[in-house]
Amino acid sequence: MRVFINKLKWMFLKVILFSYYGFLSFRDGIKIKKYQNIVHKKEYNGQKVMLLALYEKSQLRSDTVELLKAAKKQDIYIIAVNTLKLKPECYFPELIDIYIERENYGRDFGSYQTGMNYFYKSKISESCSRLLIINDSVFFSLKGLDEFISQLFSTDLEVLGATENSQHSHHLGSFCVSVCGNIARDKKFENFWKNYKSSNVRPLVIKRGEFALSKLLKSLVSSEQQFKSLYNVLLLEKKLKSDPYILDNYFYFRREGDRAWSNKNLLNYFEEDRILKSFLDDYISKCKLENRDSDYVTKKDEDEKEINYIDFLSFISRLDYKTVPFGNILQEKLIALYMEEFTWGSQIHINCLIMHYLGLPIIKLDLLFRCVCNMNDLIKLRDQLDESQQDEFMALMSTRLCGDKFLVGFNRLAYQHGIL
Repeated sequence: MRVFINKLKWMFLKVILFSYYGFLSFRDGIKIKKYQNIVHKKEYNGQKVMLLALYEKSQLRSDTVELLKAAKKQDIYIIAVNTLKLKPECYFPELIDIYIERENYGRDFGSYQTGMNYFYKSKISESCSRLLIINDSVFFSLKGLDEFISQLFSTDLEVLGATENSQHSHHLGSFCVSVCGNIARDKKFENFWKNYKSSNVRPLVIKRGEFALSKLLKSLVSSEQQFKSLYNVLLLEKKLKSDPYILDNYFYFRREGDRAWSNKNLLNYFEEDRILKSFLDDYISKCKLENRDSDYVTKKDEDEKEINYIDFLSFISRLDYKTVPFGNILQEKLIALYMEEFTWGSQIHINCLIMHYLGLPIIKLDLLFRCVCNMNDLIKLRDQLDESQQDEFMALMSTRLCGDKFLVGFNRLAYQHGIL
C-alpha cells in the first residue's frame, strides 16, 4: 500500500512540475520577441545540404568549426541557425553559406524548423540530393570526422542516423539524421516542419520532435532496411568478433556512471551467471594448482576463496578462447552480454567510450549532467581525443555536473522527473 501511495505522490508531483514548466514555456512563447535575422547567404548551386542547429554565443566552439571545415572539404552547402548571437568577426562566411539568428526558444527543433522553412521557401529542396540535420549538443572529435561526414552524405540509404535509441520507443537520435532528397521533398516531411509546435519543455520536444520525426521517417522509407543507424549493435558484434583487442579489453570501454541506465560491475555478471562463474571458478582452481595463490587469490579461510577485481581483469584480458576448454561458449556469452548492454536506453550515452573508439566522432555534452558517466569515464574519453581538443573537451563537459547531485529545489525535482 505504501508503494502505491508513493507512486501516486510521484505522479502527482510530475503533473504539477510539468504544468509549471509548461506554463513557463507558454509564457516565454508569448513574451519572447520573435525574430529571424538572415545575417548572410550565398547562392545555392545544387550541393548536398547540412542544416546545423547552434546554441553558441559570441564565437563558435573550436570543435564546431572543425565540423564545418570537414563538411566544406566535401562541398556541402551549410545552413546554420543559431539561438544566440555571434560577433560579426565570427560569422565564418567562408564556412557557413546561410547564417540565421533567431530567438532562444524551442530548443534544437525550433532551430531545425527555422532552417527547414528556409530550405523549402528558397527552393533548395528542389535539387538537394541529400540533407543532414545535426546540432551542437555534441562534441565534434577530430578523429574520424571526415569519414563520418562522408558516410552520412554518400550513403544510398533513404534514412541514416548516427545512433539509435530504444528507450520508450525505437528511434534515431535527432542530433544527427541524414535523409535522401526524395524524402526531403516529400510533402509529409515538409508539412511536419511547417506544423511543428515549438516548446521549451524537454519531454514535449522529445515527443513532438524526436519521436514524431522518427515515426514519420519510418513511414516514408520504402522498406525497413532503409531506416538505419551507422553505429548499431550489429556493428559492435562484427568488431567484437574480428578484433581481439576490443573483446579482451572491453571492460575498459564500459562506462562506470551508475545513476542513469546503471551498469553492473563486470565481475558481478560472472558471480551471478552459472555458466560464466564456472569459467571463473576453473581459473581460480588452476591458479591454486599452479601454486600462484598469492598472485591471484585471496583466502578468507581454508574453505572459502574470492578473487579481487584486479585479478579478475587479468583473467578476462588474458583469455585465449581457442585453448580454454569450451572457450567458444565463453566468447559467445561475453559477446552477447556486451551486445545486450549496448542496446540499453540512449546508445550514444550508454556506449560513449566504445563508440568513439570505433570511430563515432560525436560525444554528447550532457554525459555528466545526465549522470550517465562519472569523471573517470570522462578522463578515458578525453584520452581518446586528439591532444589539441582535450582541454576544450574537459572544460565543456564539466560545465554541467550531475543534475541529481548538484541541482537544488524545484529544478532538481524537475530533473528527476525528466523535465529538465
